[in-house]
Amino acid sequence: MTATSPNLQGEQTVVTDAQGNYRIPQLPPGTYTLRFEKESFKPFARPEIQLLLNRTIRVNVELLPESFSSTETIVGAPPTIDVGSTNQGVNVDQEFIKRIAVARPVGKGGATRSFESLAELAPGAQSDQYGVSINGTTSPENGYVVDGLSTNDPAFGVNASPLSIEFVQDVNIITGGYMPEFGRSTGGVINAVTRSGSNEFHGSVFANWTPGALEGNRKLVIEDGTTVTGLNALSNLGDFGATLGGPILKDKLWFFAGFAPSFQRYEHTRALNAFTLDDDGAVAKDANGFSVVQQIPGSERTYFADSRTIQFMGKLTYLINQDHNVSFALNGTPTVSGGLGKLQISPRSGGLPAAQNVRPEDIGQTENRANTTALALKYAGAFMEKKVLVDANLGWFHQTAGTPPADGSAIGATNGLAGYALAQYTRTRPLTQFESVPNAEEYCGTTTAEQLLRCPATNYLVGGPGFMSEATLDRYQINAKATYLLNAAGTHVFKAGVDTEFLTFDQKKAYSGSVFLQESSGTVNGRRIWVDNRRYGYQTAPDTPVFETLQQSSTSGTTIGGFLQDSWSIANRVTLNLGVRYDVQSMYGGDGNLALKLGNQWSPRIGAVLDPFANGRAKLFVNFARYYEQVPLNMMDRAFPGERRFSARRYLAEPGQAGGCDPSTLEGQRGNCASDAFIAPRAESTANANQLYSGGLVQSEPVDPDIEPQSSDEFVVGGEYELLANTRLGASYTHRDMNKVIEDMSRDDGNTYFLGNPGSGFAKEFPTPQRDYDAVTVYLNRTFTDGWLAQASYTWSRLYGNYPGLFRPENNQLDPNILADFDLIALLNNRTGLLPFDRTHAIKVFGAKEFNISNALSASIGLSYRGNSGTPINYLGAYPGYGQDETFILPRGTGGRTPWINSVDSNVGVNYRVSKDSVVSFTLDVFNLFNFQGVESVDDSYTFSQVLPVYDPKTKTSGTAADLPTADSEGSVPLADGSGNLAFEDVNKNYKNPDRYQAPRQIRFGVRYTF
Repeated sequence: MTATSPNLQGEQTVVTDAQGNYRIPQLPPGTYTLRFEKESFKPFARPEIQLLLNRTIRVNVELLPESFSSTETIVGAPPTIDVGSTNQGVNVDQEFIKRIAVARPVGKGGATRSFESLAELAPGAQSDQYGVSINGTTSPENGYVVDGLSTNDPAFGVNASPLSIEFVQDVNIITGGYMPEFGRSTGGVINAVTRSGSNEFHGSVFANWTPGALEGNRKLVIEDGTTVTGLNALSNLGDFGATLGGPILKDKLWFFAGFAPSFQRYEHTRALNAFTLDDDGAVAKDANGFSVVQQIPGSERTYFADSRTIQFMGKLTYLINQDHNVSFALNGTPTVSGGLGKLQISPRSGGLPAAQNVRPEDIGQTENRANTTALALKYAGAFMEKKVLVDANLGWFHQTAGTPPADGSAIGATNGLAGYALAQYTRTRPLTQFESVPNAEEYCGTTTAEQLLRCPATNYLVGGPGFMSEATLDRYQINAKATYLLNAAGTHVFKAGVDTEFLTFDQKKAYSGSVFLQESSGTVNGRRIWVDNRRYGYQTAPDTPVFETLQQSSTSGTTIGGFLQDSWSIANRVTLNLGVRYDVQSMYGGDGNLALKLGNQWSPRIGAVLDPFANGRAKLFVNFARYYEQVPLNMMDRAFPGERRFSARRYLAEPGQAGGCDPSTLEGQRGNCASDAFIAPRAESTANANQLYSGGLVQSEPVDPDIEPQSSDEFVVGGEYELLANTRLGASYTHRDMNKVIEDMSRDDGNTYFLGNPGSGFAKEFPTPQRDYDAVTVYLNRTFTDGWLAQASYTWSRLYGNYPGLFRPENNQLDPNILADFDLIALLNNRTGLLPFDRTHAIKVFGAKEFNISNALSASIGLSYRGNSGTPINYLGAYPGYGQDETFILPRGTGGRTPWINSVDSNVGVNYRVSKDSVVSFTLDVFNLFNFQGVESVDDSYTFSQVLPVYDPKTKTSGTAADLPTADSEGSVPLADGSGNLAFEDVNKNYKNPDRYQAPRQIRFGVRYTF
C-alpha cells in the first residue's frame, strides 16, 4: 500500500499484516491518495483523503479479484473521525483560512494575522487580554508549539511569536483530552506546523490592507469623573509579502522561504468634554442614564499609535531515504511601537491606547520593542519496517523585549525622561489645575466647586514614563519520542519520550526618576499624603535607605520530563489510551542558587474510545487527565532574591499650605518630594523600628518546604458521528478544577511574603484555590469538500471560584504565580464567585461555498457568526500599597453582567486562473458587518478610596448592595485605615459605565498571486 501527496517527499509504502491491517506513520498534514496493490487482485486507489495535524483516521478498503468483470465503480468517501483519540478542539487548514474571515484586524497579532488568533475559533475558547482563554483558563496557561518546539514567553507564559498564518500549513487547537506527549500547560495546546517546499516551485505574492476610511463609527467612551476622552480611529493596517518553495533536489531536498512586513496605525484623538449641569446644579443625564457632555471647542489633540513588524521564515527539508528525513527552520518577528510623541500598541496584548488622562506635554515617552528569533532542527525516522519510529527536535527560541525612554536616555539614568518620575493624582480635581483648558470660564465655570462638577479629572498622571525595562530571554529545547507498533491482542501504539528545556531571563528594570508616586486617599495629621508606591532600594539600618536607580537580575530554570503511553486498539472497536507523564522543574534565582524545585509531577492520562461500527465513522469517548503548569521565570526575577523595594508617605502640597511634596514639576520632585523633612511619620505606638520608611529587605522569599507543583484535573466525555461524508456531529461535557496552586502570601499586611500552596501546608489557614469549569458543547464540523464547508458549535458553561489563573483580568496583572489574589489576609473575603471569563452561552457558526463560474474563474462566499453572553461585574476598591481594584467590596461577580456581544463576519473571494499553475485571487473580508457596538466591558471600580471587604467575621457572611453608601445613607463599607466608612461622594461616578465597546466594522482587501 502506497501513500502519495504534494506535501510528502517521495512516497510512503507499507505492507499489511496477515489480517490486512496497516498503518502509515509520520505523515505531514495534507491531502493524500492511497494506492492498494496485491497479487491476483485489481489495484485500487482512493484519492482526496484529508489528513489533519495530530489526527489518526481509519480508511477501510476492499480489493476485487482480477477475475471480477463488472465495470461498475463504487467510490466511498474516506472517514474523518479520529477514532484513536479523545482530543477536543478543531483543525484549521489553509482551505478554511482562504474562505472564512479569520485573524481579525483588532487585538493581539491583528496586523500580522498571527496563528494564535485562530484558537478563538474552537468551542470553549474566547479572547482575553493576552491571547485566547480555553475552557476557563487564561492565555498564559496554554502551550504554544511551532514545529514541535515551544514559543511560550519564558518569563510570562504568553505566546511570544506572532507567526503569520501565511507561513503555517495547519494549526491544531487542542482544547482538552490530550495524551501525555503534550505537557507543561494547564490550558489548551495551539500546535502549528510550518509550510514546506514540494517537488514543484510554488510561491505567492500577497498584500492585505484594512483602510481606516472604511471603518465603521466607533462609539466614544464617556467616563463620569473625568473630562478627558480618547477615540482611536484606524488610519491603516495591513501586511504584504511573498513566499517561495520548491525543490533544490527533486524528492530529496526542498526549501521554503517567506517574508512579510506588517504595519498598523491608529489616530488617537484626545478631547475635553464639559459636563452639563441641570437646574439643580447636578450633572445632567440623558434618557439612557448617561451624563450629558459638550466637547470643548479647540481642545482636540491628535496623536498617532504605530506598530511595525517584519516577519521572515526559511525552511529546508531533506529526505535522507524513504525512512529518514530532517528539516531545519528559522523564523523571526521583530516589532517596534510608540516613540517620542507617539502612543503604543502593546505587542503583548494588542491593546490600543486608553484615554490619555495625562498632561499633553507628557504623552508619548516610551518605545516598545520586541523581537523573537526561533531556530528548529527536526528529525523523523523509521526502523524495523516502520514498526519503530523516532521523532526528535532541537531548538533555540530567543527573545528581546523592552520599553526604553523615547528620548534615548538609558534605563536607570538620572537625566532626560529616565530621570523624570511619574505621579498619579487619584482624587478628583478640576482639570484646570493640571493643564490649560480652552474657553475654560465658559465651559468649566469660574469657581472651584463648579469646575469640579463640569471639568473633573480623576486618576490624572503627570511626569515621566514610569516603569521601564530591558529584557533578554532564551529557551533552549531538546525533545525526542519513540513509537513502537505492536500487534498483540489487538494493535498497540507505544510511545515514550523525553523533553528537556533550559530557560533564562535577564532583565533590567527601573522607574523613571527612581520612584512612582501615588496620591493616597488617607490623611496624616489632617493632611493628605503621597506614597512612594514603587521605589527600588534597600536599608542598611532603620530609616537608613539606599536608593537604587535600577535593578538587574539574571534568573534561569530547567525542566526535565518524560512520558510513556499506549494506544491499544482492540478488534477495531475499542481503543484504550493509557499514559503517564513526569516532569521536574528546577528554578534558580538572581543569586544563582536553587530557589525552587517542583518534582513529583506525575500526570496520568486515561481514556477510552469506542468505535461502535468498526468503520471509523462514529465514536464514543471518555478521558481523565491531570495537567501541570510550567512556572514562568517572572516569579524568580521578582522574588529570588526579592525586589529591594520600600515606601514612604509624604505630605502632599496643597494650595494655601506651606511645604509639602509637589511632583508636577522636575524641581518639585527633586526638592520637597525627595526631602525627609516632609515624610509623614508612623504613629508612635507602632512596633516597627522604621518611623519614616518601610520595606527595603534584602532576602529571598521564604518557600514552604512541602510546596507542591500547580496542577488541574480534567474530565471529558462525549461522542461523534459522521452524518455525511466529511461531516461530523458531536457533543461533549467537560469539567475542570484546580488541585494545588502556587502563590505568594503575607501574614503581616505585605511587609513580608512567603511562597506556598494556599489552603495547605505552611499556608493552610489561607483559602483553598478554586476554579471550577463545567461546559456542555454541541458541534458540527464539515471540512472543505465538494465546494463547501461548515462548522458550528454551541457551548453552555459556568466558571466559578476564587482563582482566575496566571493573570488577574480585573486589573490586567500579568504576574504568574505571584498575583495579589492571596497576598493579604485583609483582602481574602468576598473573592469567591463567578470568575471573569464566565460566559453562560457561546455560539460560533462558520460556512463557505465555492462557485465555479468557468474553467478559469471561480468565486467563494463565506459567512460567520459569533455570539457570547456577558461577563460578571464586580464591586472593586483600592487598598494601601496595592493600588486600585484590589478589594472585593461585595462578593465576586455579584454586580450583574455585561450584555451579549454579537458579530457577523463575511468573506468574498474571486479567483482567476491565468495559467495551469498561476492564479490571481481577490478577497474582501468584512468584520462586524453590521457595525454592532456592544459593551465589551464596564468600569468595575466602585471606588478609588482605600477600603476593606464588607464581611462579618462573626456570622461569616458577606455584604450586599444594601451595605453600599447612598446620598441618604452612609452605608457600611469600611475604610482601610479604620477611620470610618466610605462616603457617598467617594464612590466612582463612572461605576458600571462602559469603558470599552466592540471593535467597529472593518474591511480588509486582499490580493494574491500564486504560482
